Amino acid sequence: MLRAYHLTTEREKGVRVDGPDDLPASYRSEIDDAAPGTGTLLLLDDGGAAAGMYVLAPTAHPATGEVKRLWIDPAWRGRGLGRLAIDDAIRRSAQAGMTTLRLSVWEWRTGAIGLYLSAGFEPCPSWDPRPRLRCLERRAT
Repeated sequence: MLRAYHLTTEREKGVRVDGPDDLPASYRSEIDDAAPGTGTLLLLDDGGAAAGMYVLAPTAHPATGEVKRLWIDPAWRGRGLGRLAIDDAIRRSAQAGMTTLRLSVWEWRTGAIGLYLSAGFEPCPSWDPRPRLRCLERRAT
């Protein structure tokens, strides 16, 4: 899943990548270790098959968590798994005492942006300087 996520994302950014060896070292490390650099990797299982994933990571502020690497395998899209993942992240962050949940998303991922907005996330000032990356946050209600 991490491999597909990183390869697809780099290609969407216009970077030529033929395989994992063409990815930045930090991404290759995630793939090799089957674990994100920070946070907990959570898999979405549908009948024993890994259908998607996301990472719930801490930030420098203890009351704020971050959703990263949300990815649904293309074969499993259109079944509500993205919504299931984001709702799970909201629930887990609240259980951990976090009052804010944030995420960043590439501006061309309009379907994902729509999902996040419908789940109560709102645009916020960017904490990441990369162009075309949109930052959103959701405060506990």
